[in-house]
Amino acid sequence: MSKTDYEPTQEHFDKDVAEWTMEALRDDGLYRHLRFRMASGGFRWFDIVTWPHRLVITGDCETFTFTRLEDMFEFFRSGGSRINPGYWQEKIIDARDRARSFDWDRFRSEALAEFDRAKKECEYTEIRAAARQDLEDSLDETEPDEWGSVQLLREYSYRHDGGRPYFYFDLSDGAPDGKGWDYHYIWCCRAIVWAIAQYDTAKATTAEASA
Repeated sequence: MSKTDYEPTQEHFDKDVAEWTMEALRDDGLYRHLRFRMASGGFRWFDIVTWPHRLVITGDCETFTFTRLEDMFEFFRSGGSRINPGYWQEKIIDARDRARSFDWDRFRSEALAEFDRAKKECEYTEIRAAARQDLEDSLDETEPDEWGSVQLLREYSYRHDGGRPYFYFDLSDGAPDGKGWDYHYIWCCRAIVWAIAQYDTAKATTAEASA
């Protein structure tokens, strides 16, 4: 998966932090506290804090705590400039479910796609068209939130002329859930990679100046 397959894209993130600078509030081996904000001031900011086996990102984003290696900068450097949301989610220790969020439009598309897959080979085109329209109408009449999606998945069934169910959602086989990577989580992933790059550049510049 490329760097631009997630929202916000790398381009969008780069615009967000184009004028941000780093301030090292603490830099003592594995104990670091780095603050990033606009050079001209303003209210937007985020902090990166590390200690052995922990990295926290917090500020005007979400707050996530990761654990994997003693030096968590080493862990996040391993992918270069790429982010790895799925693998990194496994390393979150404070409510990792916040890395994914529900979106009604995504759920609606998934529900209709599930119908299309299930009835792709159906030879009764008129029945298929009527059933799909019924599903679209049911989606439009459902409360557009996660609870509404759960209710629809549990209760929806289309019967042609009162006969056996023509279509319903099989909840035992990967039913639509409308969930994808949370925007703020992806922003935080990009922020961690970017922050470490800023830190490494600053360290290298300092080393060259003192050489």
